Amino acid sequence: MALSWTRRLTSPAAKWIAAVAAIGAVTAPLTLRALHHEHRLHVATAQVTDGPIVRRITATGTLQAVATVQVGAQVSGTIQSLRVDYNAIVHRGEVLATLDPALLQTSLDQANAALAEAHASEAQAAATRDAAQTAVVDAQTKLTRAEQLAARSIIAAADLDSARIAFASARADLQSSESQLEIARASARQAQAAVDQAAINVQRTVITAPIDGIVVSRNVDVGQTVASAVQAPVLFALATDLRRIQVEVDVDESDIAGIGPGEDVSFQVESFPNDVFTGTVSAVRLQPVAEQTTTATTVAAGSTPSTTTAVASVISYATIVDVDNPDEKLRPGMTATVTLRGARRERAVRIPTSALSFRPPADLVGGAIALDAADAARRVVWEYDGRRFIPEAVRVGLADDRWTEMVDGVLHDGDALVTSATVLP
Repeated sequence: MALSWTRRLTSPAAKWIAAVAAIGAVTAPLTLRALHHEHRLHVATAQVTDGPIVRRITATGTLQAVATVQVGAQVSGTIQSLRVDYNAIVHRGEVLATLDPALLQTSLDQANAALAEAHASEAQAAATRDAAQTAVVDAQTKLTRAEQLAARSIIAAADLDSARIAFASARADLQSSESQLEIARASARQAQAAVDQAAINVQRTVITAPIDGIVVSRNVDVGQTVASAVQAPVLFALATDLRRIQVEVDVDESDIAGIGPGEDVSFQVESFPNDVFTGTVSAVRLQPVAEQTTTATTVAAGSTPSTTTAVASVISYATIVDVDNPDEKLRPGMTATVTLRGARRERAVRIPTSALSFRPPADLVGGAIALDAADAARRVVWEYDGRRFIPEAVRVGLADDRWTEMVDGVLHDGDALVTSATVLP
């Protein structure tokens, strides 16, 4: 409804012009005469409503494969052949590359020779043990016969003692031969382990794919030497099926409330600026990501300026978004601008956000409100009665791109708040 009337303005009011904004705006033209000029005051208002508020969060993240496996070499050698290249689709167990096996094959041959020698030593020790067992049996038989003869006083006591000493000596030789056999067997097992290790090293000269996927990077060429003595060199990087990818985005701690698995997400990438892609939050990791920022302030103190450095930590949480990519249009490494739905109120008294930024000219204000500077949630909005702007103090809460929640105040659904006013000649 339009209102018109005439009123004399002071010079500051005549010069004051506010930006015009409209959210369901109602314009009230007011005819004014000030400094011998006629002016019209246009007041735009928007109504307080009752409805949902959903906070929108915008952050950047990086597209990545659901799983990326780095394939390295566990043995040193020279690249003999490469079987795949960038973007090649590979299957589990498929040969990717081979190393020259000559040196490792020589080591295997040496290990086999050592194993054969160990087996021969084991056989010899077994034969010695068998001979010692036979000697013990023979000594036992002779001792038994000597004891029988000595009992009938047919042989001298010295002969009996000699039989007993021979039997004890045979038993000692048997124990010694059994110990030597165990040593020979242990040496044979050690030689067998060396053969197994050498055989595994030869097998490792053939580099195979551990998963089904696609080659996203190749870091070696034929003839290049790789050394695995300190750290396994990475030869390839394989990504799982790129028809499903992920976006990892760091969300600030002030925005993380309300974000959880199952939330729908939209995002855009620079490569396709006209396309909007969608995904679903699969996880919000509990591990905080701390990023330190440094601020330096220089203050002139006399002739010597002093510099104060402040270090602050910005905490965020990694949020993982699953994305279907059936045509493989999206690629790992792309930067995505992600829009998430954060905290929400299903029903709230909503103040137009533009009403919170409105400030009327001083001479058209009907009353004033003192606010606590320490209470950042305490704000002032303005109603218009046709003559003056009337302040109303409110406490605000959750906000989105259009509305701000009123958590304390006297406003009700349908109340009109000023969003802008313009003085026109």
